[in-house]
Amino acid sequence: MRRWIPFVLLTPFQFIFGLIYSWGTISPALHIQSGWPQATLDLAFSLTPLGLLPAVILAGRALHRLAPKTLLALALACFTVGGGIGLLTASPVAFMLGYSLLALGVGAGLSTAACIALVSRLYPQRRGSLGGALLALYGMSSVVSAPLFDEINRHMGWRPSLAALLGVYAAIGWLAWAILPEAPAAPGRQTDHLPLMILLRQRPLQWALVIVLMAAPLGSASFATIGHHTKALGISSALGVLAVSLMALGNGVGRLGFGLLADWISPRFSRTATLGLNALAALLLLGVLHGFGVWAFAAYPLLIGLAFGGMAGKLPALAAQVAEHHGEAAFGLLFGAFAFASFLGPLLSAGLGMHSALQGLALCALAAMGLGLAVAR
Repeated sequence: MRRWIPFVLLTPFQFIFGLIYSWGTISPALHIQSGWPQATLDLAFSLTPLGLLPAVILAGRALHRLAPKTLLALALACFTVGGGIGLLTASPVAFMLGYSLLALGVGAGLSTAACIALVSRLYPQRRGSLGGALLALYGMSSVVSAPLFDEINRHMGWRPSLAALLGVYAAIGWLAWAILPEAPAAPGRQTDHLPLMILLRQRPLQWALVIVLMAAPLGSASFATIGHHTKALGISSALGVLAVSLMALGNGVGRLGFGLLADWISPRFSRTATLGLNALAALLLLGVLHGFGVWAFAAYPLLIGLAFGGMAGKLPALAAQVAEHHGEAAFGLLFGAFAFASFLGPLLSAGLGMHSALQGLALCALAAMGLGLAVAR
């Protein structure tokens, strides 16, 4: 039982940095009470994956000389300091830079790389399932954070409510960090520093990065547009809310399930299964977009949620396989690509229009499936 204590102590970090997924509850309160424009709030959300992208890549590279627990301390420092900067002034710019970029962007990047490294070193035979479980908690943290914020906000307003939530999370995080044991050194040649350009020359890693960038934007764009799309199809608001919930559920289950699948069978099989699910969702969406039956949209939210979550959940085990002896650095690159794809999907939807963007991204998802099959062979 004691061997599972480190894993349990890593779970609070997923709720801390997964606070970004509660933005759908926090953002309306900010808009109403502060009067900040909706465009400012949209930018605040977008800054988080932009901050996460370089942080997780640099963290993966730094793990050859920094202990994972040290990176976790840096992540918590970013969360604590960034949250304070964001809330101590009335400036929306300070809020975006402190809360969105530093606390939840850079902090999440450092934390994710450190947590996955700890799991890989302490539980090497279960890196897929346990890494997927942590990423699932990260993706589903809004189940706890959103109701907490909403309840406090009813009585205190958005700023004291968010300050209380950040304060409690920071205190829990620092307590968990103090108890967390040091991880053993990385096995084999993981501790060797491999220049980034040499690492990127490894063909399996190259293909893995390309596939993530092709396949993942459909899921992130769907998360951003699902409410608008259900209205455009004439679906009732109650069913629209259900679609959002099903997509969030699929996201969490996919992260855990495809991480387990990577351990049980193989990381490459898990990737192929994820791409197949993503392609099936893409076909359903193309049918709906071309008027071949709105009924097909009933299954879409859960399918795309599972596929999008699975793309993240399989990454810890896949990184160890496609970049042998340098899995921690490879995970940083792969998760960074996933974060960039998560930013790219909503950006394309906003720039090209919802219909055109979803159609193009669905075709990319189908192409990613074909490329995945070719690489698997």
